[in-house]
Amino acid sequence: MAVVLQPERKSTKAKFFIASIYVLLTLGALTMVYPFAAMISASLASNYDYQRHDIVGASLYSRADRFMRSVARYFKTFPRDVYPDAPAEWTSWTRVAADRARVESFVNAELAKYSTPSKLAAARENARRYLETLSRANDLDTVCNYDPRDVARFVKDRYGSLDALNSAWQVPHKSFFDVSFAAESKARAFREGDDPEKWNAYLALKRSYITNALAHGDYISRTIRAQIGETDAAALRDAIAAQFLEHGWRDFFHASFANYRLVAEYLFLRGRAFVNTIILVIISILASLTVNPIAAYALSRWHLKATEKIILFLLATTAFPAAVTAIPGFLLIRDLGLLNTFAALILPGVASGMSIFILKGFFDALPQELYEAATIDGANEWTVFWRITLPMTTPILAVNALNSFIHAYSSWEWAFLVCQKESHWTLAVWMYQMSQTFSHQPWCVMAGFVVVSIPTALVFLMCQKVILRGIVLPSMK
Repeated sequence: MAVVLQPERKSTKAKFFIASIYVLLTLGALTMVYPFAAMISASLASNYDYQRHDIVGASLYSRADRFMRSVARYFKTFPRDVYPDAPAEWTSWTRVAADRARVESFVNAELAKYSTPSKLAAARENARRYLETLSRANDLDTVCNYDPRDVARFVKDRYGSLDALNSAWQVPHKSFFDVSFAAESKARAFREGDDPEKWNAYLALKRSYITNALAHGDYISRTIRAQIGETDAAALRDAIAAQFLEHGWRDFFHASFANYRLVAEYLFLRGRAFVNTIILVIISILASLTVNPIAAYALSRWHLKATEKIILFLLATTAFPAAVTAIPGFLLIRDLGLLNTFAALILPGVASGMSIFILKGFFDALPQELYEAATIDGANEWTVFWRITLPMTTPILAVNALNSFIHAYSSWEWAFLVCQKESHWTLAVWMYQMSQTFSHQPWCVMAGFVVVSIPTALVFLMCQKVILRGIVLPSMK
């Protein structure tokens, strides 16, 4: 039944009422779209512009912003030794990114020095000589602002397997992503007691940046001289400018989508995480679409004396948050000997009190003449349930299936609690682990959140019409 009758829609009050509803719906949509857009923008950010929380990254349309972001790629903090004329307030990349007006004027003045082909050619030559000289320099005279996203790939290529890495370093790493060269990057010389194998690996990483830069025709690498004099500063300014003017867009997109490359390597190449998630989701949905409808049908078709008490008991289970039932549920799963099994992930969520309650209400509203006609035609109870009742409850089953999908796909707390073996972990658990491992690089974590949210969005869009029918039809009964 319509809220506003057709003859009344032309009145001023009705038009105002309808317009208000559309405004509220639009605002509600924005509250959903805005956070997701901000998350996508953050997933393409870097240490330079992450704190801005822009909906659309300024680097997409601002040349000055892309330039400063390219500088941040090679230096942990603003390189005042390289740009001594920069504002004194620029002590961190967060402050530089916040000062958009002066960034624009500073970059325009810097790039204006290379406006002619002859000046740019001279800058290229100066940068190339500096990089070649750097390739012959002593490793102890250089520093490296290495990208943590490159470490796992580097050590994997160097050692081949995790066992070989642990044997060489005498450290029981659980994953290549656990490796860090943070301590080595701060050391200026080899010290007594340092791990020589790990130290040599770090030196190899530093050299690989220079080697790769020369091989790809770049003018600057993440490895530079530890002491920057006036000559080195001039060469670095030329190198940064030449690199940006020739490869600015390439470097920007490579750095932006490197976050997603890391997510793909961390989430989808971790043993059986992807397969485990698919199996868990499929079995959970099938189990939910089997147990809940059968229970609701039984309560609806046969009027038991304890029906109201059963419904009250089922609804009572929804009154307690998951954190309250976690410990008793864990103890029960442990006593049943189901820890580290798929059964521990699936069984607790098979039956849903709220789903049974909603399905029972829908079954109660179906015309009883249908059941009487089926009985007269000789249909047994299973035929009535399978061929008459379920087809008429497709919208509600779709909503039930979506809820089961979301619970099975995104629930990491329970999966982490009852499955300590990594071989049984799902994508949600690995996403939680990634958020802890790369907490110092939140832009990579945001990329992971975007990736893991895509399946839920796709399922919702594909089932949108069926879900809307499931919302509208029960309210019309």
